[in-house]
Amino acid sequence: DRHCRLGLDLLGLLLDLLPKQAVRRGDLVEMGAGVKPPKLTVPPKPRYPEMARRFRKTSATVEVRVLVDENGRVIRAERVGPEQKYGFDDEAVSAAKRARYQPASKDGVPVKMWSNLKIEFRDR
Repeated sequence: DRHCRLGLDLLGLLLDLLPKQAVRRGDLVEMGAGVKPPKLTVPPKPRYPEMARRFRKTSATVEVRVLVDENGRVIRAERVGPEQKYGFDDEAVSAAKRARYQPASKDGVPVKMWSNLKIEFRDR
């Protein structure tokens, strides 16, 4: 057991000595050392769903997970969390795809990264 722990410690030290692979533009990254998440610059402007208006649904909040590319564009969007129905979910995903971001970066290199976005609907 003691020898196993020493072996694992030694392996960890050796792995730390190996050269780290440099991040490349457009790599998909997760939050960690040297990573800055994407920053929303053009918020989505969702259209209020006609079905929701017909059924007199006055508000909803839809959480959408977006994949922001190295240019700050949303290249994928999907609803996360509870379904809101009445057209809110589809419109939230559509609106999220129109949002723009300052892209995420790792060690100063623009990269792809997933981010969450809340889309608020209020009927006026």
